[in-house]
Amino acid sequence: MNRRETDSIRVLIVGDSPVLAQTLATAESGSLRFEVHTVPSIPEAEALLELLPPELVLVDWRLSGLEGFLERIRSQPIGRVITGPLLSATEVVRLVRLGAHDFLLAPHHPDEVLECLGRTVTLVRERRRMAGMAERLQRQLQQLSVLYEVGQTLTASLRLEEILPPIVEAAIYLTRAEEGSVWLLDETSEVLHLRIHRSRDAKTSSAAPIYPTTISVADSLLGRAVRTGRPIRLGPGTHKLDTGILVRSLLYVPLRAHGRILGVLGVLNRLQEMAFSESDVHFLTMLGDYAAVAIEKVRLFEAIQAEKGKLEAILQGIEEPVLVLDFQETLILMNRSARQHLGLPPQVQGQPFRSVVSHPDFLSLIDRKPSIGQTVRQEITLPNRLTFQASLTAVEGVGYVMVMQDITYLKELDRIKSEFVSIVSHDVRTPLTTIRGYVSLLPRVGPLNPRQQEFVEKVERAMQTIVELLNNLLDLSRLESGYALSMETCSLVEILNDAVQIIRPQAEGKQHTMVLEIPTDLPSVQGDPRRLEQVFLNLLSNAVKYTPPGGRITLRAREQEGYIAVQVSDTGVGIPPSDLPHIFSKFYRVRREGETAEGTGLGLAIVKSIVERHGGRVWAESEVGKGSTFTVLLPCRPIHSDIPSMPRVRGDSA
Repeated sequence: MNRRETDSIRVLIVGDSPVLAQTLATAESGSLRFEVHTVPSIPEAEALLELLPPELVLVDWRLSGLEGFLERIRSQPIGRVITGPLLSATEVVRLVRLGAHDFLLAPHHPDEVLECLGRTVTLVRERRRMAGMAERLQRQLQQLSVLYEVGQTLTASLRLEEILPPIVEAAIYLTRAEEGSVWLLDETSEVLHLRIHRSRDAKTSSAAPIYPTTISVADSLLGRAVRTGRPIRLGPGTHKLDTGILVRSLLYVPLRAHGRILGVLGVLNRLQEMAFSESDVHFLTMLGDYAAVAIEKVRLFEAIQAEKGKLEAILQGIEEPVLVLDFQETLILMNRSARQHLGLPPQVQGQPFRSVVSHPDFLSLIDRKPSIGQTVRQEITLPNRLTFQASLTAVEGVGYVMVMQDITYLKELDRIKSEFVSIVSHDVRTPLTTIRGYVSLLPRVGPLNPRQQEFVEKVERAMQTIVELLNNLLDLSRLESGYALSMETCSLVEILNDAVQIIRPQAEGKQHTMVLEIPTDLPSVQGDPRRLEQVFLNLLSNAVKYTPPGGRITLRAREQEGYIAVQVSDTGVGIPPSDLPHIFSKFYRVRREGETAEGTGLGLAIVKSIVERHGGRVWAESEVGKGSTFTVLLPCRPIHSDIPSMPRVRGDSA
């Protein structure tokens, strides 16, 4: 109780001091008035302290048991004044150490008495104020500690059944309320559902009425906290809620996360007369913010789990094997088909991909690591002799998605087709040779007129085209059927120079400028010299064929990261972007308006097959009207499976 409001101070005089008691009983000092009680001994004073706790104690230093008395009341908010005759300086120091606040030594003058008591009262009240502040700070510290513990609990769980109970229990503890509850909005934001209700003790729990499980937002006190987004506080007094429950005091705070209200956290008192303070509103709001974020996290997690379940159901229904890896190459998802074809148990999910899959084709594909939005492809043949076209796509925020398409039947069809073409080509060559021989003998059996000579020349040119086509078909068939190459250590510098010498007469016939950038110190390669020369002859021949007279053809080679890159560039007509992805396909020929198609459409397919048989790659870059560049990448000895990524340029056809 604040004594300044009553202007009365209770004083206990211990010892025989009638003059001092009379002085205090009749004295006034401004707003100070004294309610005086006297006892002759310390035991009687200790008994009275419990019944009438005083604000000031005046005790005679001559009484027996003084030291113990001062020690026992030292921790209490009581002013302690020593009375009696004069003391020595040593005794004064000793009593101060025992807890004495001031001294009132005889003779007593009324002004001195009032001044001494005024000082002591001021000191005691200041200490009480400081003790109150310390108590409030201690309570706030406890509240913050509770908030911290609740926060740790909320972040460690992803289930509402584990999150909501500590929230309500903390709300009851922080506000010293009797009951607490959490109401959550439904999807329409029009109805609140009671998710949890708790009582502080068994007494209030047994007397608690049955709460409704749903309340409309439109016409309820709970709904007003949702509609306004502000705390609702009632009390002290008696209030009848829209649910029919009588309460003495109540506090509702909205649960808000990212600007959206998810529900209401409430506490109330039905028995005790205690109002909720601004501090209660502050801490309950903080707790509500914690709760809202945790609830939002749980809902997001549940939504993600639901979407993940749908995705897994879709993936499991896909017949093609599908695997998903994160950017650290951890296997995070795979469907049933992938497990069956790779022979993997479900438990491998979450493990590093390289620790569960050792097939070199898979590892080679993963090593290529496409950029975000890009896709790389590779054929993979499994031990069960099934062949798949595997595509690896980098997806932002996910990782790498691998989809495998079974192309075993296509490979078999291709093999049958190659065998058929090889047989037909071989069988056609014999009668074709006979026809060609007789055509060449026609001029010898008699003179031919000019018209007949023209027809014979056309037949010979057509025969030459057919022979070239048959030779290319047989050549490609041997390469695709795995026909062994004559592998040896060879000098790429010599191969390139020989190819240039063969093609130079054709280039000079069209006034082409040949630019050679071939270092003499290129490392050797392991390959078939005749086949490699065939590759560069084909590329140089195409450059001469499709470059107008007076153009420039450049042949350059360089070593890079254990590979040799050879480029054939021209300033020719170029290749349209729509044709560029298909130029290495069999029988594909670029058709331009006003031009007749030349060639068999097999030259670049043979180039691609030879380069890949040497463990390399070939690709093209082109711009219509400006020319084309064909790049061949060959490994230096020994041949490795890891090949540098091709540049992502306009018209990349690889």
